[in-house]
Amino acid sequence: MEQMMTIQTFSARTGLASSTLRYYETEGLIIPHVRGDNGYRLYTEEQIPTALKIHSLRQADVNLREIRSFLSADDSEKMNWVRKWQREIDAKMASLRIASQYLQGIQLDDPYIQLMKWETSVPMMWFPFRVARKLNPYEEAIKERAGYLEEVYGFRCHEAFVKAVEVDGKEMVGQAGFRLPKSARSAEERAAANTDGNLEWIEPALFVTLECKASDAFACFSYMRLVQKFGFEPAGEKMERYDLNDMSTYQWMIPVLHAGSAPERRTDS
Repeated sequence: MEQMMTIQTFSARTGLASSTLRYYETEGLIIPHVRGDNGYRLYTEEQIPTALKIHSLRQADVNLREIRSFLSADDSEKMNWVRKWQREIDAKMASLRIASQYLQGIQLDDPYIQLMKWETSVPMMWFPFRVARKLNPYEEAIKERAGYLEEVYGFRCHEAFVKAVEVDGKEMVGQAGFRLPKSARSAEERAAANTDGNLEWIEPALFVTLECKASDAFACFSYMRLVQKFGFEPAGEKMERYDLNDMSTYQWMIPVLHAGSAPERRTDS
């Protein structure tokens, strides 16, 4: 007959406090092999690795719900859980690195550079444009396309995004983008049917943003200097964000960290 251990003995063998073992029992993670009539908890030798694994995963910041699923999974599923947790830890470490860079470079009297996070995938409608090279060159193209979206799709945009592709002589070539509101996200088929626009789902990301004046012809140089000062490495295409109520300023948006997986194509609200 297998020898039983009281909770005190099991605690001594595992190094886990009795209160911790009771907590794991309450959460359904490890149940005493026998619960005596006198209320004593009795454990077996075979339960020691399970208790240590549970506690190790908790120290690795894995939540209880996922630990519970992990314990009941087969070997293949367990490896999938481990890979998932590794990706999440890598993302946390990258996020902490960026936070450290920001805090090391920030000046208390410098309100211009900030961090902004998009928590979920964002559907964006992009339109190509070619405009004359001048200060604030995108205003007319942005307003024209915003009016088009209101007329055709029935929703009003309050912001616009620009991706400058290249300078072609005296012209600038790029795309103007508009974040689709929740009410329009179920209309992906209608959006795809549009011959001019291109629907793109932008994955969750952490951005470094920089406030710029549209009249500042040297804004790009300021952007380069600040990015170098903070040590940020762009992780994708930068965008310019414009408030359609006041286009005298805009925000550089430089992605510095992505979620690490392709965005889901959602049609729910």
